[in-house]
Amino acid sequence: MAIAGGGPAGAALAIELGRRGIRVNLYEKKRHPRLKACGEGLLPHGVAALCDIAGLPDAPRVRGLRFVAGEASADADFPDGFGLVVRRDWFDCWLFERAAATPNVDARMGTPYRPEGEPFTVGADGRNSIFHRRFEVRRPGRTRVGLSAHAIGLEGVNDRVEVFFHREGELYVAPTGGGETLVAALFHRERFRRDGITHLLRTIPAIRDRARRVELTSPVLAAAPLGLRLSRVVDERLLLIGDAAGAPDPITGDGIAMAMASVKPAADAIVSGDLASYQRVRLAMGRNAERLGRLLLAVSRAEGRTAHVLLRKRSLVTTLLDVALGRQPMNIRTLVKAAL
Repeated sequence: MAIAGGGPAGAALAIELGRRGIRVNLYEKKRHPRLKACGEGLLPHGVAALCDIAGLPDAPRVRGLRFVAGEASADADFPDGFGLVVRRDWFDCWLFERAAATPNVDARMGTPYRPEGEPFTVGADGRNSIFHRRFEVRRPGRTRVGLSAHAIGLEGVNDRVEVFFHREGELYVAPTGGGETLVAALFHRERFRRDGITHLLRTIPAIRDRARRVELTSPVLAAAPLGLRLSRVVDERLLLIGDAAGAPDPITGDGIAMAMASVKPAADAIVSGDLASYQRVRLAMGRNAERLGRLLLAVSRAEGRTAHVLLRKRSLVTTLLDVALGRQPMNIRTLVKAAL
């Protein structure tokens, strides 16, 4: 079989299938290592899935999140396990090398996908998948833009991912190891600015004093549009995984974790021939993430007031984290229970 795309989803699935005795041609058109615009966070359920598939890389561990809006803030610890912050240049390379070393996997770096008569194909080639012409793809009406870079000199970075809500969108700060820090920003399109990362570090009151000596150590990369939804993710002799199967707004922080959690259901479906079972699981994951994303975007667009109220209600913060971790469904009943 063929896997088109050697990013985290494609490489992890190649490892899982190879270990089950399935011969895999893994195609990756670019060469690792490469930088990629990304929030680089892996939530605990994704960490657990990755550990089962490939083990864990040497990456900074985080124990939870810190949300900040104006003068209000709230910490939320992961109830089980820990998260990872994984620089995409070395993480993608690390996982691809493990795929290449797996029995039954022919890993072809720098090789665009070209069918060679494989009886089954997996599309793991991202938000702009070449296979989307066979599916109904819906993108959000309100375009968002993401920026990411790495920096040194930012003070007070510890074992939490910090999320700052601000007028333009959200700013994310997380440790990437060796004294370096991920700095990523998500913007509502109408408020996007090219110098967004340095602008936010200078202007957000809760972080600007910590950022006086910041120096960027990698280029600022951009990604847009953000968000993607599909009504189905399988077709005859074809299955989509990772961002190719749909991507929630990155405000959920669930992109890489969802990809890792999808691997074993996808492998089970491929081996058994029951592709519908994978589709049910993957679409349910996507719906939950999309609902959470809509709520968090509403909070972000409220320019502070809603975020202040949310952060002062501890049960709501804990509930939103549980939803992000897949421990609770995102629905009205969950939110009402948390608000009481």
